[in-house]
Amino acid sequence: MHLLQPDEVDQLALGVVVLGSGGGGGEHETHAFAAMLRHEMRQSGPVTVLSPEEADPDGHGARVGLIGAPTVMIEKLPSGQEAEEALKALQAHDSTPVTAVIGWEVGGCNGLLPLILAARLGLPYVDVDGMGRAFPRVDQTTYDAAGLPTTPLAITEPGGNRAVLDATAIEKLARTVMVDFGGWAMMVAKPLKLADALKAGIPGSLSRALELGEIWSQRTVPVDERAKASGGFRVTRGKVAEVWRESVGDFPRGTVALRRLDTDDAYVRLEMQGEYLVALADGEPLVTTPDLLCCFDAESGKPVSTERLTYGAVVDVVALPSPAQWVRQEMLGRVDPRAFGYDLDYVPFRDVP
Repeated sequence: MHLLQPDEVDQLALGVVVLGSGGGGGEHETHAFAAMLRHEMRQSGPVTVLSPEEADPDGHGARVGLIGAPTVMIEKLPSGQEAEEALKALQAHDSTPVTAVIGWEVGGCNGLLPLILAARLGLPYVDVDGMGRAFPRVDQTTYDAAGLPTTPLAITEPGGNRAVLDATAIEKLARTVMVDFGGWAMMVAKPLKLADALKAGIPGSLSRALELGEIWSQRTVPVDERAKASGGFRVTRGKVAEVWRESVGDFPRGTVALRRLDTDDAYVRLEMQGEYLVALADGEPLVTTPDLLCCFDAESGKPVSTERLTYGAVVDVVALPSPAQWVRQEMLGRVDPRAFGYDLDYVPFRDVP
């Protein structure tokens, strides 16, 4: 058991941004939820974080997540009550008693939202989630892969609009409602029996975020050393020579050309859709999803999200390994490059010379 304290929130916020792999809300967006979490903890005390072994397997865990563009929150601010309101709406349709909160997606803002709900309700948080990083789709979770239910799913927004959805194509329906709600919304999915969630999910993801937050806050330590301490490596340091973006379907797509500063007359290309998904050199993939690609500003050391990467920026591109669950053969098809429309196979994680 770990009692998460207010003075750990900034470290955790940095860690979940790193696990966001450029998506899920960067430092600017996550800052708002970090402030909310600290406020709730000052009111109710530290959040109890249970390891998987400490959780009651017969209990049920609520999942909360943000859907939509985190940058919209700059104009449409959250109140902090959306998740609790969504849970109330859900419980009018599904009376399963909630005894804990679990993670849905540890990367980005969604890594903090369950803790805010846990603090507001006085419930423990069980250290498991369904992604171990950030992915864009509601159904890109190990829970979904194991056949665990997502619906009924309640969705709400700061203006008070609510909906309870129950459909097989929940990803498409939830995004349609989210757009009608103004660009972002909060979701609470059907509570899962903790025994099932722990069997299907990715344990220790919050602990991993805290560890990464500690490592990447040490900005005087060379990037290569921090990458190695994180279990990964630096792919390159490069200057952004071109950024191309477009909106296709439900998610923004983009390509970034980086002129390498560690090798003469060479470039690395990053492909992104919310998250950084593929790094290529001379057309050959170096690192691919589900392994993580992260960009850090070379001067400040701060993570740079896909939405804020701009021409002329100098960044360190770092690769981190995927949670082991995603690289199993039966799971790869959900999150490999082909799942995002790229005609590429997954490249097993390795160091790049």
